[in-house]
Amino acid sequence: MAAQQHSADSNYDVDVLIVGAGPTGLALAAQLDSFGTSFRIIDRSLTPAEHSRALALQPRTLEALRPFGISAALAAAGHPARRLHLHLPEQIIPVDLADAGSEDSEFQHLLFLSQAETERALTSHLAGRRVRVERGVELQDLERLDPEDPFAGVEAKIQRMDRGIERIRARYVVGADGAHSTVRSKAGMDWRGSGYPGTYVLADLEIDGAEPDTMHSYLNEDGFLLLFPLGQPATWRLIAMKEDGDSGEATLESLQNIADKFADGALSLRDPQWISTFKLSHQIAEYYQNGSVFLAGDAAHVSSPVAAQGMNTGIQDALNLGWKLSLGARGLASEELVDSYDAERRPVGQNVLNFTDRIFRLASSKNGLLKLPRTKLLPAIAPKASGSKALRTRLFRTVSQLGTQYRDSDMVDTGDSRLPAFLTAGPKAGDRMPDAVVLDQGRERRLHEVLSTPGFHVLLCGPGWPADTQLRIHDALGRLSPWLSVQRLTVGSRLAAADPSEIQDVSGLAFERLGLSVRRPEILVVRPDGHIGFRSQGTDITGAVEYLNRLTTSAAASQPAAASQPAAVNQPAGA
Repeated sequence: MAAQQHSADSNYDVDVLIVGAGPTGLALAAQLDSFGTSFRIIDRSLTPAEHSRALALQPRTLEALRPFGISAALAAAGHPARRLHLHLPEQIIPVDLADAGSEDSEFQHLLFLSQAETERALTSHLAGRRVRVERGVELQDLERLDPEDPFAGVEAKIQRMDRGIERIRARYVVGADGAHSTVRSKAGMDWRGSGYPGTYVLADLEIDGAEPDTMHSYLNEDGFLLLFPLGQPATWRLIAMKEDGDSGEATLESLQNIADKFADGALSLRDPQWISTFKLSHQIAEYYQNGSVFLAGDAAHVSSPVAAQGMNTGIQDALNLGWKLSLGARGLASEELVDSYDAERRPVGQNVLNFTDRIFRLASSKNGLLKLPRTKLLPAIAPKASGSKALRTRLFRTVSQLGTQYRDSDMVDTGDSRLPAFLTAGPKAGDRMPDAVVLDQGRERRLHEVLSTPGFHVLLCGPGWPADTQLRIHDALGRLSPWLSVQRLTVGSRLAAADPSEIQDVSGLAFERLGLSVRRPEILVVRPDGHIGFRSQGTDITGAVEYLNRLTTSAAASQPAAASQPAAVNQPAGA
């Protein structure tokens, strides 16, 4: 069982200690397990949460969860968002979301599904791999194993309800323990941002009068009311602002009063399964890494729930970090690769906060000037804007997180033989790898499915590749052999016999979406998180080999020995 394996390095009890078993921690555990990395995952709660603010999975998150075999089941269980009705004071504007520009993904829509269902799917996957979440276990303290080296590992003091105090020596600790993160506090990472004024209410319930299978957004001078077709545990999820001065407990009656204020009595609320009040904030950790300690999910960033970004960003934090820690635990990651997590993911978190903050202030502000865009400008421009496919596509690519990229990262590169980016088509190094249907060993599959095994995938695209190219790449990167796949990607024909050693793009869509030509060869390196790490034109493999060597060559042959007296973790990375 991976959760009880010991690290191969005698300095550590385990390679990774995950604190927090929400969707972020569970996704990280799934990726570490896929790489065979030793870890333990603990959570102070005795049982999984049944309710939460997170209610939707974005297309990019479903893609990222594909390697664990749960995306299809999640997609089947959820409700796709195909329509939005924007209810303004004097008009209702229908917005078609079915053509929103996700053709290069198998998952075409935002998917409404309770966070509890996502957690159950991940927990079930881990249980099938004989991984157990250790519940009723609370982190008490963190101390460095070497007072002089913040990267030499951490000793965690945990309190078990069944066995008392235990100490765990871990190469890495990841805090996925929510907005009030103990890991963040013990590691001395600052928490920046502020709360929003007012109190908000969530409810899962039944509503008569709302068109089914449609998102509804009600906006007026008083703020907003949002309805999402959740399905389970109730048909609808409601999010709204409580009335000013209302400090009482939210009830079905008070929710009905809010609905009447926005929908003029057109909605009838009943049968609540869950009602909760809460405060909202927009906050982010000053940095995501302190030596051997990392933050992910709500421990690293908290935003408004209106654009369904928080949980999805957290899961993708985990899947950016997990492969780097797995390679680091095996001595197959440079220090720069492990440390690149903060450089790649914190800008994403900051962009999410900025984006959701703008939307939330537009929808909620009661200031005379600040509410003008909602009450005057939006009614004037919404009818025309909703009819623009280009605008809908741009917004969807942002919200769906399909547009997330790491072009400025030092962990991506472009070969010298490739033309300047502005002269080339297709995704750049750092962009998400687009998807398409291909033939693999004569069988129709998604390209993402072919590339879903853990590790790096090298694609030799187009014509002119010497027959021994795959062998030469494997020989040059022998130590990466368990985590390296080298395959040909060609434009094929259903009429010709399929070459079992090639991925064949029968439709031509993969080549089109990748900006490839049938007349010239090109090499792509796809990282374990599904982003293009390297691309170059021509049949010279030197650049790709050098790129992979740069990422996976450890600066030292072994980790520093652990000190007998741990030191408190209270300095930023590199201090």
